[in-house]
Amino acid sequence: MRPWFSCFLLTLTTLVRVTNATTEYTGTDCNPINETCSADPALGTEHTWLFNSTLDSTLWDMETGTLDYTTEGADFTIKTENASTLLVSNFYIFFGVMEAHVKMAKGAGIISSVILQSDDLDEIDWEWVGYNTSGVQSDFFGKGNTTTSDRGGYHAVSNADTEFHNYTSYWDKDRLEWWIDGDLVRTVNYSEPLTVYGKNYPQTPCQVKVSNWPVGIVGQSQGNLDWGGGLVNWTNLPFTMTVSKIRVQDFATGKEYKYSGHSGSYESIEIVSGNSTAVTELNKEPAETLAEKWDDLGEAAHIGVYAGSGVAGALLIGAFMFYCWKQRRNGRLQRALDDGQFSSELTTLEQSKLRWRQSELRNKGTYQPVP
Repeated sequence: MRPWFSCFLLTLTTLVRVTNATTEYTGTDCNPINETCSADPALGTEHTWLFNSTLDSTLWDMETGTLDYTTEGADFTIKTENASTLLVSNFYIFFGVMEAHVKMAKGAGIISSVILQSDDLDEIDWEWVGYNTSGVQSDFFGKGNTTTSDRGGYHAVSNADTEFHNYTSYWDKDRLEWWIDGDLVRTVNYSEPLTVYGKNYPQTPCQVKVSNWPVGIVGQSQGNLDWGGGLVNWTNLPFTMTVSKIRVQDFATGKEYKYSGHSGSYESIEIVSGNSTAVTELNKEPAETLAEKWDDLGEAAHIGVYAGSGVAGALLIGAFMFYCWKQRRNGRLQRALDDGQFSSELTTLEQSKLRWRQSELRNKGTYQPVP
């Protein structure tokens, strides 16, 4: 089980800030239980994200680490000692479904997680502890309450580190459900002792958070170390969790969600009507390809392009032929000049021979210089 996660976030924040002052890893930026916070942007629809290509930065924020995209999905990889990865949605859902297809990271002290978490620290979790590749843990929290450790569940999953499995959370105001590969493995109702009859039941708008992080680090409590399977063996770097796709469905439809007062109950959440930023982004027309732009042109434009291409082609051919003719003409002229020079040389030689013979006859065989 994971009763120490929220406390761990604060400890990890300190560690990360020491190693990288520009990186922050926190549970919430503003807690509506204690202060007045901005409205949460809604998803307001249902969508499936494939993780084998770059995610839309308008809808997702990689707060720590980087994603390595492959044909299988996105790798959340711990590459250096005490590093972590954290992907957070820029949208919230107010009750709904979150479905993640995941291969966990293997290694004692390493935690893979896909969670729903609200601003006031309501939480619904899937977590994989790296030393156990045959199981997954389910958990939930209300308002960050970690005083008891009896909320977690354990579920068998074969080859969780080498095979993708479908881990789905169903969440409405009456019950929580955890599903694995289409099978219901756990249900928690709103009003039961485990939720303190609703007091610790998650019931406020949540973001999706995906992370691969080390709990087995020096300075952690013994409880954390026991849960995680001991200290991380950093000689085994890297540690990789892979996500192939995530489907999210928001049961509410609206532009954003506002907290009314500081009770943190679902009755206090105001759904602001209108289209959300997420819906606008998801419905945005993708940039047209060249083929699509060509198809959008009218028939007259097609004919004009073809005609222009034909004229340009004819001009190119004509220019090439003129160049060849000119080169051939220059070649003939050069040959003619060369032939003329050769003929002149022959004529001069014959004339010299004739004068030599005439001189020889006149002098009866006595050599005389030719004038």
